[in-house]
Amino acid sequence: MATTIVHPSLENLQQFSDSFDLSKLLQSDGVLPWLLANGWNYDEESCLIANIVDESTSIDEVWESDEFDFKALPDEDQEKLHQIFEHFYL
Repeated sequence: MATTIVHPSLENLQQFSDSFDLSKLLQSDGVLPWLLANGWNYDEESCLIANIVDESTSIDEVWESDEFDFKALPDEDQEKLHQIFEHFYL
């Protein structure tokens, strides 16, 4: 699976507009635009994950968060998030 990271501008995200509400995306801060650009649904869970990532200083700190149990996610979702986090922190 390929992961595409894009700058959260209207021009760059136009191609992803079928996957999410672009107006909500452009009002967001932090990593949420990257989560959405990589196919993560816009919902309360996504916002919580984005907040955890924004407040963390490493991938390990994200995965060990007390606020969200990443290990309870299906393997496919864990892999998708791991790829997004790797790009975000590298």
